[in-house]
Amino acid sequence: MRHWRVFLIVIGCAAGGFAAGAQSGLELKGQVTASDTEAAEGYFAIDEDTTLAVRPGSAIHRWLLERAGQQVTLLVETK
Repeated sequence: MRHWRVFLIVIGCAAGGFAAGAQSGLELKGQVTASDTEAAEGYFAIDEDTTLAVRPGSAIHRWLLERAGQQVTLLVETK
């Protein structure tokens, strides 16, 4: 019986570690799209399920403009 408890505790700790690691960041993968008007106003889509609103003229705005039509991966993490 003692071995089962140790086994369950180890599995529980491992599962908790995976859950904590999964919540440390957000990864978006897909094609960047925007019409000319949307891009000028700072609105970009990543595939069909994500819309990004960025400040026109900012570094991320310029980066998204350069990659319109391309596949990208955006990673957002906390410090």
